[in-house]
Amino acid sequence: MNRMLAGCLMAAMCAMPAIASAAKPAPKTLARGELPAGFAIGTASPSLALQVEVVDGKVSASAPAGDGPGNLRAARSGDATQTTLMVSSTLPVSIKFDLYVSTDGGTFTYTSSCGVTPGISSFEMWERPVTHFAMGNPRVLPAGRMACD
Repeated sequence: MNRMLAGCLMAAMCAMPAIASAAKPAPKTLARGELPAGFAIGTASPSLALQVEVVDGKVSASAPAGDGPGNLRAARSGDATQTTLMVSSTLPVSIKFDLYVSTDGGTFTYTSSCGVTPGISSFEMWERPVTHFAMGNPRVLPAGRMACD
């Protein structure tokens, strides 16, 4: 009986890593045309921007700023081995957003990003050349919460 129980426990423990890895979602990859509406898409050089409107502590509207300055901005820097994206906001609240990156401008992969606190820039870094970005879906973070996911 103890051998049977030990065998069952051993089999369950061996299966756990496979179950855990199977439960992890694969990175979300989208073709450029599949990116959600309302995303600012570009090289972020000199910048990529959204115009975000906040009413009663919630995002009420958001759109790519085009040639306008926008109030949620991202600027790329780096070289062939590393890419940095500096994100800043002139909004009076902390903002979280979705970020997709691309090495070819055609296929974009969701990546984690940190919220942006008023008056403080956020920096995202990759140990590879990233040529294009898609930024959108801004939302207000609760006071005192900094999210990086």
